[in-house]
Amino acid sequence: MSTQHTVYATKLCGHLTKWVKRRSRKLPSEWLSAALMLLSLNLEPAHKILRPLYAPTHRGIPPYNPVCMLRALLLMIILKVESIPQWAAKLKTYPRLARIAGFHPDSTPVAGTFYLFIDRLEDGEYHQPCEHRAKKSSLRKGKHTRNLAVEKQLRHEAAKLDAAQNDSVTRALKEQLQQTACQPRDKDISQRLSDILIQCAVIPSAQRGLLGDTQKLTIAGDGSALRSGANSNGKPTCNCRKQGIFSCDHDRFYTDPTANWGYDSYRDCYYFGHTFYQHVVSTQGHDLPIHVGIGPASETDFTLSLNNLDKLTKAFKENGLDWQIIHAVYDAGHDALGIYEYLVDAQITPVIALNPRSSEHPNPTGTAKQVSAEGIPLCPAAKPMRRIGHNAKRHRIYYNCPVKRPTHRNGKYMMLTHAKECPLETLCQPSTKMGPVVYVNTADNPRLYPPISRKSKQFKKLMNLRSGCERSNSLKKVAYKLGRRGCRNATHFLVRLYLVSIVEHALVWLKDEYNKVEGNPKKLIKLLRKRL
Repeated sequence: MSTQHTVYATKLCGHLTKWVKRRSRKLPSEWLSAALMLLSLNLEPAHKILRPLYAPTHRGIPPYNPVCMLRALLLMIILKVESIPQWAAKLKTYPRLARIAGFHPDSTPVAGTFYLFIDRLEDGEYHQPCEHRAKKSSLRKGKHTRNLAVEKQLRHEAAKLDAAQNDSVTRALKEQLQQTACQPRDKDISQRLSDILIQCAVIPSAQRGLLGDTQKLTIAGDGSALRSGANSNGKPTCNCRKQGIFSCDHDRFYTDPTANWGYDSYRDCYYFGHTFYQHVVSTQGHDLPIHVGIGPASETDFTLSLNNLDKLTKAFKENGLDWQIIHAVYDAGHDALGIYEYLVDAQITPVIALNPRSSEHPNPTGTAKQVSAEGIPLCPAAKPMRRIGHNAKRHRIYYNCPVKRPTHRNGKYMMLTHAKECPLETLCQPSTKMGPVVYVNTADNPRLYPPISRKSKQFKKLMNLRSGCERSNSLKKVAYKLGRRGCRNATHFLVRLYLVSIVEHALVWLKDEYNKVEGNPKKLIKLLRKRL
């Protein structure tokens, strides 16, 4: 364990040992749980990511330890404090909170310091001030002149152009991502937050065995709406209202530079804001996020899923993780041919529900003469045939006669013919055990001919894991109040999303630790102290 975390944990264990014995001014249970979570959460790997954000030589007052700043924000999320100014006031008012965060009670950061810390995350590596270089955080702040109607028109024109040049948006994005597969991620705030999540939470969870076999990961992805705290109407830049014109096409001032209008399918309404998308691993009853992304409200799961999956696989490689994803589970909102092709090319088995609104009667492929609406070959009697195997190398799914099925007799495996079930009342190939046998080419249309049949038990079992992503979305928006926390930009939303994701891992660790000591906090403090 790193030295700085050992020093912090040793001091905090000493304080907790005294605080839990008190009868007067008893430590609140929420504070105790938060302190125990932070004891298990080693944030020292984040130091090498956060340190370059500060000047190498300090002039004036030294800055606060960036790891302590990160820990304080995590503590704010755990205690469900929504406002950063309120949180800064709490740290100054309650000395025990300051010590849990790693600060001295007489030296706690003010609200502006927390906002500056988030700005540093967005700006990236420190550079000396220069009039020719504008910080990303400075471009985000203030009022922004926008025309949402013009932006919407430009998006529609770009979509029409893509439709004319490509078969679909997802196929065009698939080709683009495959061409840039060897390029590293952009060094932006998303990359830094993703690395912090992986190194401080995902890797420790894998070491605890909470992610299962990292060579056979099954991930689930889903998006969710986030309403912006900015005014969706903006403020006028013209004097049309004074002239009696109450509906004009002039630009307006908006405080959120990237938010726009989108559709919330869950609440069946339109909203002004952003859409966040995350990938989750659900095993052993735990739902653990491994990557989070954000986009404007108008962006759909079609493109968000591919962009975030591309960033996730690159994040694994750049952090030295030789992990393999074998299944990707998505709902019907991801039912696009480009997504299937991208996953198959990446050697990931797609597990995606079929969207009936966009379904069409498939054309038969391979040796199949006719197929059902679900892509299952039909026998000469128009009865759906039995699926008997999948050849991944040759991209084929094999089917046989529906009345010839396997069974066991006298301990032996054998094929049994149920001739009376045939509508034709005669067998097409009476001399064969399984015939007729046909196959379909999955490479021709992996959407209608997926490697795992949608009617199989394996598909239903994997599809049930998708609910873990919805539970994680609900935890972020309801339990930790991001759904009603109206941030006015995507940066602050993204920071809070990653902080909650780290907390989700720490919550699972705390539950496992409590199970080892039968729910006794005093024994848990002693156990954690012995590990230092």
